[in-house]
Amino acid sequence: MNSQVVGSPGGTGFGSPGFDGGSPPGATGPRPSWWLLTALAVILAAIAGGTVEHVVDQRNAARGLYRMQVLTTEWRFLDEEARQLGLPVAQRSAPAFGDLATQISGDGGVNGYGTLQVSLGAGSAAQPTQIDFAVTVSSPYASTTVVVWSVLVSSHSSVSTDEGACALSSTLLGSGRASTDLELGGSYFVPPCTSNMWSASTGVMNPHFGAAGIRQSSTG
Repeated sequence: MNSQVVGSPGGTGFGSPGFDGGSPPGATGPRPSWWLLTALAVILAAIAGGTVEHVVDQRNAARGLYRMQVLTTEWRFLDEEARQLGLPVAQRSAPAFGDLATQISGDGGVNGYGTLQVSLGAGSAAQPTQIDFAVTVSSPYASTTVVVWSVLVSSHSSVSTDEGACALSSTLLGSGRASTDLELGGSYFVPPCTSNMWSASTGVMNPHFGAAGIRQSSTG
């Protein structure tokens, strides 16, 4: 009788294939459990969602800061215009508006991250019944040129001030002169400057940017 032990097919010796350190042809490693894959997908989704949310929060914060910067610039210019309108023309000072722009740029409560630049453009305080100035508010978020104006309005019994601001240009609106509202969030928007604001035919009680030396181009 032949006493030789014949090995199992495939030359793996005794036992079932794959249990003695070898692997049958074409075999792969153990498959991950379904719950592991699900947990991994949830973790990756959470990371991606957190990243997107962080980016959105940063954009909202930047827009909120820029809105405050534009608003503050408008209000301070309007205050200075109203103050100077109460003075005789000979006592008004156009350079005071340049000083105001510099003050706003250096105001830590407005500047945010120290990147705000407010610069004075064309304008005039020499017209008897109005003061108009273009001012540019620039930051890493956007650059916008607005025209801030104040006009004395006379009636039979009193004199009041009509004031406002309009957008001449903004990187948020693309290149060229603004033609649509500048939306800054928080239900606040700046309307575009319209062509009739450069026309003398609108009357002395309406802004006349042309007389103030402000051009209709986007540079102010």
